[in-house]
Amino acid sequence: MRATHTQLAGYDSVTGTKRCTQKQMILDLFYSTHLTLTRQEISERTNLRLSSVCGRTFELLSEEKLVKRGTQKCAATGVDNETLGLPVEVVA
Repeated sequence: MRATHTQLAGYDSVTGTKRCTQKQMILDLFYSTHLTLTRQEISERTNLRLSSVCGRTFELLSEEKLVKRGTQKCAATGVDNETLGLPVEVVA
């Protein structure tokens, strides 16, 4: 079965809205430039699947709304995980 142009446009509008809502949920967590979170922590706080968080944070990093701010060692696995945060503005 082939999807019609109207069906595809409808799907794109729904998934596009969902992506924007998820991105806003993630951004709303960062109330301060001092706060950094791993993708796993973002997933736990928003109840979004980790795969969704990874996709949305990639987009937010590309848009420079979030930046990589360091690493944090996972207590369970010992693996270093990137921490993300809001960009810090430099005042000269």
